[in-house]
Amino acid sequence: MEMYDIKPKEEWQRVLDTVYRELGMPSAITDKENTVLQVSGQRNPLCSKIRSIKESSAFICSQAQQFMAKETKKKKRPIIDICDAGMSKFVIPVYYQSDFVGTLTGCGVSIAGEELEAFLIEKSTKMNEQDIEELIQQVPQGDWSIISEVTQKLFHQIQNDI
Repeated sequence: MEMYDIKPKEEWQRVLDTVYRELGMPSAITDKENTVLQVSGQRNPLCSKIRSIKESSAFICSQAQQFMAKETKKKKRPIIDICDAGMSKFVIPVYYQSDFVGTLTGCGVSIAGEELEAFLIEKSTKMNEQDIEELIQQVPQGDWSIISEVTQKLFHQIQNDI
């Protein structure tokens, strides 16, 4: 069973577009090996810069995705956490019966009270502190409770549609 056996591309795109519209977070679906299949939304400039550098993308983005996908697969429920750069990230598992099929994921907003990790970003990207601070100012704000509410709603909606 694969993600596109559960929903066609057009339906997944509607789900992804809903995430971006409701949360302001770019989103993606991945298969069970964490390969990105489909995306929606624009990354903020800081995320774009981090992802443009192979080492920082692997250290900050891929590492968080791998860990969270493993945890959500094991716990069989959505997980919301903070990536190593300090931005919110969620991963929703997609199951068909008891078989793990892939994930719905989103990331890239700051949460009030959570500090973005300028030092870690500087070390992994080799950017200077001033450039990082300018990019941090462009990161959109998210609300933890709304992210939680939307991820729970999507988790149940996806599982009920199967």
